[in-house]
Amino acid sequence: MEKFEFKERLWLWWPILAFAALTTLVGGGVWYFWPEAEPVAVIDPGYGSMEKLTRFTEFRSAYLRANGGEEQLEALQSVRASGQMESGGQTVPFFSLKRRPDQSLTTLKMPDYELSFVVNGDQVWQRVNVAGQAPQYELKTGAEAAALGQMGDFFDPIMLVLLFDEGSIERLSPSMWMGRETIKLEFRTDEGDIRASAYVDIQNMQPLARIEEFADGRERKVLYSDYRLVGGMQEPFLVETYLDETLQSRVILEKSDPNVGTVASLFYYPGSISTEALETVTEGQKNEPDKR
Repeated sequence: MEKFEFKERLWLWWPILAFAALTTLVGGGVWYFWPEAEPVAVIDPGYGSMEKLTRFTEFRSAYLRANGGEEQLEALQSVRASGQMESGGQTVPFFSLKRRPDQSLTTLKMPDYELSFVVNGDQVWQRVNVAGQAPQYELKTGAEAAALGQMGDFFDPIMLVLLFDEGSIERLSPSMWMGRETIKLEFRTDEGDIRASAYVDIQNMQPLARIEEFADGRERKVLYSDYRLVGGMQEPFLVETYLDETLQSRVILEKSDPNVGTVASLFYYPGSISTEALETVTEGQKNEPDKR
């Protein structure tokens, strides 16, 4: 069964799984779009000059404004999303549900079974569901739990730093990315174990790439593209992740609904409560018609 090989790559996927489950209005951490969204036009909405945007207060203000503003971000409390993940020549449909501040349910629909990862604050657990068999549950611990646990972050690292001060901006500087003028954002999260840089287009405040350097010398690069207008906001429909320049995964979002009804019990480890609510969520996703 390919399950174990696929799971070995999941540590590379947690930021992508996180994006798939929410959206920060633009490369932040929340996907937020409708199927009828139109491609984003290249315009200058007046975010300011390169010199102006290298100042933290100006950059923060412009970035949040491009993503709907602080009031709209605060109103976003949950999100449900679905789409396709590609990795190692395999394409896997996924379904995600997130609830602020740190709860998430992500289900990967493998050919012969469903693999779910659930984050409930500090608790991380897994479910394997094979047709005709009782579900198998497993609590995660150690390094694996720590990596998967970051899927529970409702917002991505850039937005966590800018919106909640969970980390620090070390430098803002003029830069170029693939021929486009950008602000290079060098930052650290509160965890502090990964040095990260992001390249944000100064014309529309769209993040084009995020690069993370690990202590062991490896480099992870996340690329955002296919931006579209969604209710006046700009969102990437395609996210690709590279490890040392080798493509590891590609995520294509197809559908997302903000502020869906969720309850905390959906994320509790079975045995502490009945699993009926969790099964209801899974069945609801199975029965949802394909609207592509």
